[in-house]
Amino acid sequence: MPIPITCPACRARLKLPPGCAKKKARCPKCHARVDLAAALDATAYHQDSAASLSEFTVPELPVLAGGAAKPPTPFKPSNPSPSAGPARADTVVVPLPLPDREEDPLPYRDLNPAARPAAAPPGDELLTLDEDPIPLAPAPAPAAQQPFRAPAQVMFDSAGLFTGACEAVLVPHGLFLESVPYRPFLYAAVRTPVSGTGRDLVLTLGGLRAVTIRFLGPDGERVADDTAAFLAGERPVPTPADARRTPLWLLSLAVIFALGLAAGPLVMGETTELGSRLGVPTAAGFAAVGLLANVAVVLLLRASVPVKVAAMAAVAALGTGVFVAAVSAYVAGRKHEAEQARAAEPPPLVLAPPTPPQPEPPPPVAPVNRLLTAQATALRDGVFTFDDGPDEVTAVAVTPGGKAMIAGYRSGATRVWRFDQLPLVDPFGTGPRVDGPVTGIRFDATGELAFFATTGGTAAVAWNDPPEVPVKIPGEPFAAFPFANGERFATVRGNALTIRYLPTALIKRPDTQAKGYPLLQPKDEVIPIDVKGQIPLGGQRPTFLAWHPTGKLLGGHADGSVVSWGAAGPRFEVVSRDHKAAVRVWAASPATGDFATGDAAGIVGLWANKAMTPKVFSATSSIAAGAEIKHLAFSPSGTLLAVADAANVVWVWHLATMKPVVQVTRPTTVRALAFGPTDDLILLGTGRTFELWHRPELAKQP
Repeated sequence: MPIPITCPACRARLKLPPGCAKKKARCPKCHARVDLAAALDATAYHQDSAASLSEFTVPELPVLAGGAAKPPTPFKPSNPSPSAGPARADTVVVPLPLPDREEDPLPYRDLNPAARPAAAPPGDELLTLDEDPIPLAPAPAPAAQQPFRAPAQVMFDSAGLFTGACEAVLVPHGLFLESVPYRPFLYAAVRTPVSGTGRDLVLTLGGLRAVTIRFLGPDGERVADDTAAFLAGERPVPTPADARRTPLWLLSLAVIFALGLAAGPLVMGETTELGSRLGVPTAAGFAAVGLLANVAVVLLLRASVPVKVAAMAAVAALGTGVFVAAVSAYVAGRKHEAEQARAAEPPPLVLAPPTPPQPEPPPPVAPVNRLLTAQATALRDGVFTFDDGPDEVTAVAVTPGGKAMIAGYRSGATRVWRFDQLPLVDPFGTGPRVDGPVTGIRFDATGELAFFATTGGTAAVAWNDPPEVPVKIPGEPFAAFPFANGERFATVRGNALTIRYLPTALIKRPDTQAKGYPLLQPKDEVIPIDVKGQIPLGGQRPTFLAWHPTGKLLGGHADGSVVSWGAAGPRFEVVSRDHKAAVRVWAASPATGDFATGDAAGIVGLWANKAMTPKVFSATSSIAAGAEIKHLAFSPSGTLLAVADAANVVWVWHLATMKPVVQVTRPTTVRALAFGPTDDLILLGTGRTFELWHRPELAKQP
């Protein structure tokens, strides 16, 4: 059956023979070239051609073989589905005569959507004039936008007109369904009620007619969503690019752009002397944000592949620009602060040259980059010397995690140095002050509380936010340990051993109304449930108190024996007699669970892997007459042990081989000893100052 079209030049009604495969033809009236595809789209899918789509019926009459025909009652059956099985052998379907409607848009024959008409023989005269007069009103102009086509299948039709495979055609004013090209049989205008999930859409047409459409193909769900939004008036006609799958290589390109963002902070962090501690987290943050942005561009942006690639490149350029601007501002601020500090320094005093001949000037000293941190300077120069303190050094300790160093002095003052500070720009911070010389500094498991051993007791304080006057716990010696049910401490008061819970809340917020240093009162102390009051010592006052990594409380006697009260007492047992002189110093390694003790005869005991018996070895400068062990310190990794004796000899022992890697004699008394934030840095307190040594450089000293 010919297909009616309109000539776009003269508006003549033309008829296109069925099976035509040409793209263009010549109008027999005005001899103009006619674009057949555009003319078919403009005619078949015009809004005015949808008026007769609801009037189509296909009456047919089933007749049994050899039997009488049923009454000829017309009805509206469904079109045969491609998946339907073969018809019954004893049934013959006799179609009723169909009206000859030249312009009816529904196909009455060849309803199989897969069948396409054969190509017409080549020829120039393909179009013939319609017998109808030329309409007075102008014919519809060809659509500016190509229709969007998608394979579909009608799953259900409440009117029973059609079920089976078809093709959905979306034009600016609505949706057409056709089983034969350019012969639509159903029309749904924009704003038609639509619902559904997944690939299925339910259209509610006039007369309460409901039609269920399922979109086929790998992108059926996306096409269904776009069609629903189009019919709801929320978007224009979809395009083939909207239904095109996102290439997987775009996600790989998103990862590459994200890694490119990470490279910038790493390189800038090293070249601007900011260090990897700032560059690595910044690089990770920029890479994560860039990856999220690029994945969102790939998955959510409805655009062509070149546009998506350009968008990802723009995200990478924007992230790099933000980082460069931030780093430039940071470095400029630090340089400005350094220049201000240098300008504030008083000019050096210039003395008049003496009358005798002047000696040759020393060689010029290479300028020191004062913007380096203390540990960076020590790694570069071998040693870094801190500014003098208010009095002689008596103790030093590094916080858990290696973020800061706390120094104690004979006057009771303490100072805090954070290892990310710059020596020229940032001075020492003021720490809490105690009422006597600071003889030792310990920390709790969290690193928030610090315990400063002093005359008559121990001051407990939150070192990062110290109060004006800290709380003092009476008794000495003192030991604190974190238990699963709370932090507890042990101390000697009079001739008895006292074990109590640590009042953390009172330590962080002490009583500001008390005069002087407030002492911890009995009402503020809580006895643990597994402790039987105070434990008598029987005249054996311990030379040290410490909690073993297993949770047992250890103490020392004057003859060198080490005793244990278990977790709570009350009786003690001798766990080691390996030391032959009094043990007064000890150290513990949270990293490995090792414990070390040092006695007055120069013997060190290593309690490895939470063992309750030590392995002793001589770590002294004189084998004949051992010098007393004054200081012990484990490295952050627990693989090294630093020892300082009364003869000012510093040893560093490698615990895996039990061999010394450093043995050096210092010219002045070593008053404090600790490892720096890493295994290759060692802090030595001498006089009123501290020296931060690079361990290989310290080993070269005489």
